[in-house]
Amino acid sequence: MRLLHRIAIVLTGCVTGIGLLTGPVVAQPGDVSAGAAELAAGNTGSGVTSAKGLSAEEYWTPTRMAEAIAAGPSPVTVDSTAEWKGPRPGPQGKVDGALPTVVSPKADIHTMSGRVFFVDDRGEDHSCSGSTVNSGGKRLVFTAGHCVHGGGGGRGWFDVNRWVFVPEYHGGSPFGTWNAYQLWTKTGWINNANRAFDVAAVVMQPKNGVRIVDAVGGQGIRWGYGYGHYDYMFGYPADPPFNGSGLYYCAGTTWNEGGFPTLGCNMTGGASGGPWLAEYGATFWAYLDGVNSWMFWDPDPTHVYKWQSPYFSYDTAGSLFDTVKDM
Repeated sequence: MRLLHRIAIVLTGCVTGIGLLTGPVVAQPGDVSAGAAELAAGNTGSGVTSAKGLSAEEYWTPTRMAEAIAAGPSPVTVDSTAEWKGPRPGPQGKVDGALPTVVSPKADIHTMSGRVFFVDDRGEDHSCSGSTVNSGGKRLVFTAGHCVHGGGGGRGWFDVNRWVFVPEYHGGSPFGTWNAYQLWTKTGWINNANRAFDVAAVVMQPKNGVRIVDAVGGQGIRWGYGYGHYDYMFGYPADPPFNGSGLYYCAGTTWNEGGFPTLGCNMTGGASGGPWLAEYGATFWAYLDGVNSWMFWDPDPTHVYKWQSPYFSYDTAGSLFDTVKDM
């Protein structure tokens, strides 16, 4: 795992990934009825923002950002196993990325990645990671479901009026702070905190009349491509020994643990929601095919050794993207 310094847009051969680590196998997803699967694969949006302009930006001062707690569902210990109802197989699909059209003529992993800051359903300040994704509406940021909703019984939506994305974050951003318009995630995450559906898309408000993908560029996205391909995963780890100030990455060939794409990596909390990118380095953008969702540690949360993503099928990422792509 390395801190990513700004380098040339085409990165093939310029970086080295960490070696893959072995770990426990999570139990295979249980059988699920067609009706239950359809419900879990549904897409649900929050209310839209009632705030305009600088309210969220005024709330998220540099000091408050520095003090935000890294968000994430409970880490998984070395001997943990669990049974999860996973998404159904479905068709492949993909959408290409896009260059910015205003602000800057260049785009790379730095401009399209950023830190997420939000106030959760319990009133606490938190941080995650995320990435812009190209779409017809040019307004999307993808992240983890647990970065927009608490998941499961008794939990609720996080405050859309205090949810912001800061691209190219390094104690601030040359592109400023962008406010959310509406939060979206999977019904399976909302109802049951099912981590097979721990993915989210956020529709962002324009900033000074400019849409976020037009300002910083957007990654492509794909679903239904299986396991065993080489991915780069990125994030802003904020729990010790990190502090959230830099964009880090790990790289390797994904493997299947109980239906979940898995990569060896020692990023800590705060990296949640960061992108897993396939075909990274082939052009200025790559294909989002996962997000940092669940971390495994031993013996304590400062010693993380691998992460998992929800499998990007049409049930998870594809239908979510189709729901919000023109917003």
